[in-house]
Amino acid sequence: MKIGIFCPTFNVYGGGEFVAATIANTLAQNNYDVILFTNEEINQQEIEKFFGQRLNPSIKAIVKPSIVQPRGLLDFCQTIFRSYFFRLKCDMWVDVYSNCLFPWTNISYVHFPLLNHYFYKQRFPYLKSRHIREVGALPHVIFEKHLINDEEKLVLANSQYTADEIRKYSGKKATVLYPPVSSTYFGNNPKNLLKKQRKNVVVTISRFGYTKGLEKIPFIALLTPDIQFALIGRVHNKNALISLQKLTKKLGLKERVKFFPDISRSKMQKILENAKIYLHTMIGEHFGISIVEAMAMGCTPIVHNSGGPKEFVPEYLRYNSIYEAAATIMKEIYEWSPEKALKIVKIAEKFKEENFSKEFIKLFEEYIKDIFT
Repeated sequence: MKIGIFCPTFNVYGGGEFVAATIANTLAQNNYDVILFTNEEINQQEIEKFFGQRLNPSIKAIVKPSIVQPRGLLDFCQTIFRSYFFRLKCDMWVDVYSNCLFPWTNISYVHFPLLNHYFYKQRFPYLKSRHIREVGALPHVIFEKHLINDEEKLVLANSQYTADEIRKYSGKKATVLYPPVSSTYFGNNPKNLLKKQRKNVVVTISRFGYTKGLEKIPFIALLTPDIQFALIGRVHNKNALISLQKLTKKLGLKERVKFFPDISRSKMQKILENAKIYLHTMIGEHFGISIVEAMAMGCTPIVHNSGGPKEFVPEYLRYNSIYEAAATIMKEIYEWSPEKALKIVKIAEKFKEENFSKEFIKLFEEYIKDIFT
């Protein structure tokens, strides 16, 4: 059986791409014939550096360069065409990229559905936003809501929050399968990681863009004297990073709020293992893999009281305003201890990649048994 996995942005090395890599390796290790469809040549050394292990050597790759920027309207149209065309080369099709349910897809792993309440109404005419991508995708919205039957599909969601959005706005049932965290974040003995003297540092890991709520951090820093902040992430929007740096300078925080754009995974982990707190600023985060990665490194997570993080971050570590965030940071940073950190690591261990692999192959084999019998 040839199983195709659709992940055009595999070279980005983010959480979604790690889901694709783990699914591909899991299937290959269970003796399935796996083909990965992506935009660029696969670099096994880079994959090992970012994900902790290479792709199984039995996995084949079909590379088709993209002609448009990802996630725009043109990319949405290109995705439909390429997904259908490549599907013809396989017996079964796994889509971890589009966040849509296409008629020809067998298994969809949805990070957050294209059809959701932020851009679409529940009833016709559906359109809530006038952005060009949402207008352009309206025919698919109608198609997915009314004509795509999910009875012969396996729809996987990265959180209960995402599963609820799928059910609410398209009427489809989704099974929650939390995304995996690379084994590189877990030591053989977490106690060794926590023996190191830690600093009063708060870390945030995020793409530098306008939708992540990063502009809150300088104001939280104002409310938390004598505490250092480290902002780490890929530069998704250079102007957003420049704007954030200007705000930091204007508020007189250059010495306490530091930026680390586009650093390596190893440098990021070094910063995490020296820090006490991880601060997540996005409201309505779909899951938040960076939160769990930081927890695995012994950092206490402080997150907004919304979205997927509510499913695994204890209530006393969730905030509703920057004032609550600042107060929680002040309390937790001075009460941090290896014993408390070990409890946080234990929560993160539930999301280890081996747990994801076991659950995925179980769901996959139950699915193909139902389909082919």
